[in-house]
Amino acid sequence: MPLKSLLREPLLKFKPYVAGKPIEEVRREYGLEGRIAKLASNENPLGTSPLALAAMRKAIEEVYLYPDDNAYYYRKKVAERYDVEIENVFAASGSVEVLELAGIAFIDPGDVILASEKTFAIYALVAQKFAATLRLSKMTDGGYRYDLKAMAELLDDKVKIVFLANPTNPTGTWFTKSEFDAFMAKVPEHTLVVYDSAYEEYTTTPDMPDPMAHYRAGRRIMLLRTFSKAVGLAGIRAGYAVGPADIIHGLMTCRFPFNINLVAQAAAMAAMDDREFIEKSREFNARELAFLREGLKGLPVTTPPSQTNFLFIDTQKDAQWLFAELQKIGVIVRPIGQKAIRVNTGLREDNEKFLVHFKRLIESDGGRLP
Repeated sequence: MPLKSLLREPLLKFKPYVAGKPIEEVRREYGLEGRIAKLASNENPLGTSPLALAAMRKAIEEVYLYPDDNAYYYRKKVAERYDVEIENVFAASGSVEVLELAGIAFIDPGDVILASEKTFAIYALVAQKFAATLRLSKMTDGGYRYDLKAMAELLDDKVKIVFLANPTNPTGTWFTKSEFDAFMAKVPEHTLVVYDSAYEEYTTTPDMPDPMAHYRAGRRIMLLRTFSKAVGLAGIRAGYAVGPADIIHGLMTCRFPFNINLVAQAAAMAAMDDREFIEKSREFNARELAFLREGLKGLPVTTPPSQTNFLFIDTQKDAQWLFAELQKIGVIVRPIGQKAIRVNTGLREDNEKFLVHFKRLIESDGGRLP
């Protein structure tokens, strides 16, 4: 008899998250030279916060030492920013680590997790990995935007965690303060709401929710933030969570020792103070997002509004075909489902290159869906 797999049952058919294709892989696969336009992973094309770079260069001289396991000064800085206690802050190796640890700490097999369709893929993967029952709400406004009214109808006493991304990835849309306040009024007191705000610095609308107002009102809500986007620290892995002390304690209980390294702690603290670079990134993004949207006018595509650094482009072409054809000329995008792609803002030359070749492909006879 063959030996039984040691994998837990939920992992036997589990398909891990697939990240955006790296530049070097595309260069090898297609034999390309010169500049590759990577527009797939929502990175900051302006690079990294200068203050963070300086802090990392200094910190790297001390990497023979273990980092502060409790990330005291990092957590203290975050706590001061949000006017909370240090026990309300979790220092993370990227915000995805918090999602994983939330599964380890809080999800038992059969627990109910609530999320939306067409949102960050990790939410569903966490539910699957820990054998939870996943409830997915439909989206509204053509299938691109969270429908918090519909999501509220799926709430009951069995829901343990609600995952919300605002603005959301991959569609770039958002829900408003009034919508969120109405939703929170219907969330059971014991339910944990994870509010993932990865693209906060890029938002320009005045009606974004204030999750911390609900936290201060005593609700069980956890704000999730990352340094991978606006300050350009995707490669160093740094983020944090702010929430009730018992929730943060649960994350601390399950994390790996030294989960956020010495260089990442220094970079994150410095980046928090780099308002000049954040504002520069924000202005650049608004300009290039408008440029991309203008360049798509007249094409047979649908592009919903975005409060992020990317556009979701719904087409009538096969997404994998578009993905492959664009790579051949040195442009990396993110295929989403059967017929959509996601494109983040790049430098102007990258955006121009994408638009020229995307228009050519959309107007060609290739890549037709059956």
